[in-house]
Amino acid sequence: MDNNILEILIFNVGQAQCIFFYPQSHPEYGMFVDCASGENYDPIDFLIKQNLIHHDGTRHILGNLTITNYDHDHFFGLSNVRQKMHIQTVSLAQNISSSELKSIKPEITEPLKHLCFLKDTYTAPAPYHMPPYNKYIYSLTQNELALDQFNTDHLTNHLSQIVFVEYGGSKICITGDLQRSPAWEKLLQKQEIQNHLNTTNVLVAPHHGHDNGYHENIFLHCINPDCIIISDKDIMYDTQGGMASKYAQHVNTGVSLNGINPLRKVLTTRSDGHLWISFYSNGGRTYRSFTID
Repeated sequence: MDNNILEILIFNVGQAQCIFFYPQSHPEYGMFVDCASGENYDPIDFLIKQNLIHHDGTRHILGNLTITNYDHDHFFGLSNVRQKMHIQTVSLAQNISSSELKSIKPEITEPLKHLCFLKDTYTAPAPYHMPPYNKYIYSLTQNELALDQFNTDHLTNHLSQIVFVEYGGSKICITGDLQRSPAWEKLLQKQEIQNHLNTTNVLVAPHHGHDNGYHENIFLHCINPDCIIISDKDIMYDTQGGMASKYAQHVNTGVSLNGINPLRKVLTTRSDGHLWISFYSNGGRTYRSFTID
């Protein structure tokens, strides 16, 4: 069995997001990028049942928790995460404080309390956390955004983290709830982000694939993705309609899902369910769907 694989599980959690990274050679470096849960299941329970969460003989351990966006649909499973496992490290945006975050939320929920606890507690660097994959994170500051121009309903979207994860010469880009203006316009001016997009193989569409997250200039740099993934629920809003086709025009070939043709340029949790991507150390990539009993 080849253990030099990074498994990437993208769960169908409706208009929310939960992505788990499992490096087979070093399971202690398992990582969540966002941690929403489904209506009738929690990805945490599935991962524990499948022995995909590292256990040190005493407790389950999550190597890292990264949150791309501070809206509840990106972290409302956090209470269960903290109850069932120890989180070793976190990657949380520092462009908004816990007090600022609480001030713009209509309700201080339990998941929000857990999030703010992590923000205020996990403040020391973790120099010995060295996973077998590389992770690069970027976000804008409030000063860069001049946020006083915008409605506070959208502040957390513009402050989203963009996350690149690279393994074996393959790279996935996860874009949170970034919106076209001003967030993407400003981020796309940064050379490092341009360079990462240029070598991105899998792009998770911004803001669940809604129109206000789309920016055509992303694809001046992300010029040859294998596919684009949309994590979203059934179409209910005008901003969702036609977006799969719009994104598909930026993919040249597409991928085989479950080894079946025709090739797919856009995969959606809405239509395809849970998605499992494998990055191999030799640069290969495979795509399949899976079910949760």
